[in-house]
Amino acid sequence: MDEKRIAELRKFISTVTDPKISAFIDLKKLCQSGTYNLSVQMATEHAAKHGDFNYLNHLLTLVEGSVHATDLIFSLRPKLNFVLTETKPRKFKKATPEQVAKAAKQALSKPITVKTAPAKPSKKAAKPKISHDLMDSRLMLPGSYGHGKRR
Repeated sequence: MDEKRIAELRKFISTVTDPKISAFIDLKKLCQSGTYNLSVQMATEHAAKHGDFNYLNHLLTLVEGSVHATDLIFSLRPKLNFVLTETKPRKFKKATPEQVAKAAKQALSKPITVKTAPAKPSKKAAKPKISHDLMDSRLMLPGSYGHGKRR
């Protein structure tokens, strides 16, 4: 890739991973886009050449907790030697082939969890609805207009 295209992809990664913008991004559409695939390719080449995983870490942080994170990790396995840190947020770290094989065995034994939305509370626990209608209150005196009776 030429330098101009690399600069555009770096700007794309920084824009997409900005917390103010990432809240509004549909990850499914993003991961299917060509620009995202080119940015992953650029970040992979950068990591292979320089050993710097910063761009890949930004992309992993963006898709963390979704099925797209596992797709990203499995697409990078044949190209790079890395391990993932166990702490939150997970990050890529440079590793030897022995460390990669050990981490792959551990990853196969662990199930991957995906974030889900919390369930809505049941309606049984809800308080009864209180009416604020003046006709339902005892403030209406007999003989006054309407005197509290509904027809």
